[in-house]
This record gives sequence, C-alpha cells and structure tokens, in this order.
Amino acid sequence: MFSVLVIDLLQSHQALESACNEFAAAVRRDQEIELPLLLPAYSGTPGGEREAAITSMIQLWHLEPGEALVDAGLVCGSAETIAAACRLNDAKQTFQSAIKALRDAGPKGEKSRLDKLIDRVLHEEGKRTDELSLALKRVRISRLDLLRCYAKIRVLPRHLESLSWTWAKTHSSIVPVSMDEAIKMAQNLSNEETKETVLSLLSTCSQRERFVCKKKLPNQLRANLVYRDEDGKRKRKAVTISGVILSQDITLPRYIWRDNPDLLAPEAQQERLSRLDTHIESEPFIKVLRLHRYIDRGTQ
Repeated sequence: MFSVLVIDLLQSHQALESACNEFAAAVRRDQEIELPLLLPAYSGTPGGEREAAITSMIQLWHLEPGEALVDAGLVCGSAETIAAACRLNDAKQTFQSAIKALRDAGPKGEKSRLDKLIDRVLHEEGKRTDELSLALKRVRISRLDLLRCYAKIRVLPRHLESLSWTWAKTHSSIVPVSMDEAIKMAQNLSNEETKETVLSLLSTCSQRERFVCKKKLPNQLRANLVYRDEDGKRKRKAVTISGVILSQDITLPRYIWRDNPDLLAPEAQQERLSRLDTHIESEPFIKVLRLHRYIDRGTQ
C-alpha cells in the first residue's frame, strides 16, 4: 500500500518536472516572436530578464544560501505558453494530491518531514527495492520546497488594460500566551543557558500575568487589474499574487509598480499600529520567544 503511494509520488514528481521543462521551452520560444515581458524590480544582468522570469516560475527547490528569485513580473505568453502553464498547474495539483495521500496514510497526528515519512512507511511495510531507493535519491525529496511545488502560475484575463502592483501590510500575527504556556515554551528551548535565563525572567512575573507572542509577517503582493470582458465591458479586479504572472495579450498593459515598503528607508516607511499593538509594549520582554507584555499589567 505505502510503496504504491510512494511510486505515485515519484511518478507525479517526474510529470511535474517534465511540465516545468515544457513550460520553460514555450516561454523561450515566445522570445522569437518578440512577445514582451516586464520585471519591474529586476537588477540582474541586462538581457537576462527572460531566464530570470522562467527560473522564478518553475523553481521547485529550496534556494541555496545567497540565491534569490525575481519576486514580481509580467510575461506575455502565446497560446502555446498559456496551454503549457495550464498543464503545469494540473501537474502541480496532481503532485499535491500525491503528497496528501501519502501523509494521510502515515502515522496519524504526526507531522514529519516528507523524506522521513517515506522512510518510515516503507520500513513499516518492509519494502524498499534498490530501484525505488535510487529514484528517491534522484528526486532529493528533502530539498523540495513543497509550497513552491503547489503554487499555481497565475494567468491574467485577456484584454488587460492596466496593472497596478501594491503591497498589503499584514503587520504581525499576535497570539495571547498565558504564564503556563510561556513556561512550557521556555522549557522547550534547546540552549540550556538561554532556557535558564528565560525561566528566571518569567519567575519575576505574577502567575496571573499574560503575554502576547508577536511575529512580524511579510507584506503580501497584490495587483489591481483593469480589463475588458468578452462583451467589451470594463472590469476591475483585485488579486493576491506571488512572483511572475502571465498575460494572454501580445502587448504589455499600462502599469504601476510600488516597491515593497519593508525595503524602503525607515523614514519612508509608514508604520500603523493595530488596536492590540497599542496595548502591548513595543519591545519584547523575552526576545527569543517573541513575548511582549501588556502596557497596563494591573488590569491583566
């Protein structure tokens, strides 16, 4: 049973790799018919924009230290390229389903790395042929970035008139933490010296004190679209996007690009506090755990 699921996973991965290669070849052929592209934040070698866009769209692996991908762009694609993108998205969905089937068949309630899960289920079944072992080694399953494997390539509507990129500031995730929960978090720290320091800090607080765990979230890239539907009516649509996207038109639309506010100089950034942010201390009480105290602790 498990070995069949692993074989399905390997076959779906092979199909995903093939779909990536076919899509990349189609995008390269579009250069021959001079279909344009736009990478507004590209800072690489002049003339390397198309390959940078392709790399961004078909990347399936965790990046090596120092590597970076183009995080936004628009590529005009031929009908062949759009069809190849749809096949690639189908292959991504099939691969994601194969991953889910394998996880569902594994130990319940246990979140393991995919390669560890495969090792475990095959060991439990007592089956792992040399051919299967070689296939797993070639896939380098532990280096796959599953989120990138799942992420579909967005194809924009036809007759696009304008595209305006913008960034949604998602600020922070804020989770209330009780004293007992804070102590458990401290006890799970791997560094003994840090653990002792954190527990000592917590011992100075009231047992009834509450904290919040605050983690800054990355800004989310969005796009505001203006296009004509099949009846010629102007439509507006806001979409959340990630990375390079595809246009079905042969020309670029009017566009506006805005840099990620997090990359601007501090004085150019506009900080807005959430309602909860205004009630907690700006600096963390315990930095390693991202724990902040409430400003008016007497009411907690």
